[in-house]
Amino acid sequence: MSYKVVVVDDDEIILFLHSKIIQAVGLHNSPKTFNSALKALEFFESLSIDDEPILLFLDINMPVMDGWGLLDIIHNEGFDKKIEVIMVTSSVDQEDKDKAAWYSKIIHFVEKPFSKANLIDLKLDF
Repeated sequence: MSYKVVVVDDDEIILFLHSKIIQAVGLHNSPKTFNSALKALEFFESLSIDDEPILLFLDINMPVMDGWGLLDIIHNEGFDKKIEVIMVTSSVDQEDKDKAAWYSKIIHFVEKPFSKANLIDLKLDF
């Protein structure tokens, strides 16, 4: 399946690293990167409903709007984009993993920074 790949993290180094790993494993040639959930949301709103599905690599802990806030919007009935989410976080808190289980669009939960091996192990459609 072909996706628009989006990486959202407030850490510019992580954005760069994850983007390069996504390219290196052949998941996408040019993933979109955003350093805030609000900027990602603006991008999603600019897409038509007929665009490719979105594969979103999303950090939890960010200023202004965290990953949970963006997930709440994505799970709202008015959000009409096809999207799957991989939570990428430095959190090792079991509560975060439990909370992630409540969101149907989350397909994986991985600790950051992820590596090529981590990404390959997810068995995404390359």
